[in-house]
Amino acid sequence: MSLLDYLRADPDCRNLAEGAVHAVAPALDDPDPDHVSMQLNEWAFILAGRMPLPWNTHKAIDALNDLLFVELGFEGDRETYDDPLNALLPSVIARRKGLPIALSILWIDLAHRLGFDAVGVNLPGHFIAAIRTDFGLLCFDPFHKGRPVGEESGAELVKSATAGRIDFHRDMLAPASNRQTLIRLVRNLHLRFMTAESWEEAIWTATHLVLLDPTNPRPLKDRAFIHLQRDEPGPGLADLLEAMRLSPDPDPEIQAWLEQLERS
Repeated sequence: MSLLDYLRADPDCRNLAEGAVHAVAPALDDPDPDHVSMQLNEWAFILAGRMPLPWNTHKAIDALNDLLFVELGFEGDRETYDDPLNALLPSVIARRKGLPIALSILWIDLAHRLGFDAVGVNLPGHFIAAIRTDFGLLCFDPFHKGRPVGEESGAELVKSATAGRIDFHRDMLAPASNRQTLIRLVRNLHLRFMTAESWEEAIWTATHLVLLDPTNPRPLKDRAFIHLQRDEPGPGLADLLEAMRLSPDPDPEIQAWLEQLERS
């Protein structure tokens, strides 16, 4: 199943871990998500036997964090943070380390299998996980072994991740949809490939962003730029025209590229 097939079958991306595999499939030797699903099922079965009776949300989260970060040894990769493997769920499971968003996807998927209403939180520079409760959103940071995150620690995460360029406000601690989570996952890879001028990889990440976020002109502009770098003016022109159609306001950058193509 391709990412397009997955999105047609499940546009809300309810099965987040499966979507995370499809979203990065071109980078995987084996893009079958069943292996990841089977492993998560096994861990969820172990966790189910450790759930507290009578029920206690905080003790249940403690059990989840203990399994992932103590028993299984998952951790944030600080030494090779920019390694693309840190965004590939099968590699993260094999290596036991990854990016904040990849570890959050594992955390969210396992929490969901335990019956929690688990979601992602799209903090600038540092993705975290959360569960919805009757008392509000409880946030956790899987990159730092699932530690709780409130407004004060959320502000510290944003300040550290953005080198102080972005000011924190409490609305940043809001749930992200599963589809938004997958967009963020692919965007992380895409920015790395663009920076490295790895056009072969960047073309598929741009294409996956177009599929995941079809009303956003930015991925189309990125893909047009990549096509031009690859000396593919025809597809580049098509993407620019579609990006112009989707842009709510005139875009001088698109217009400049179109004029350049007309002269060439």
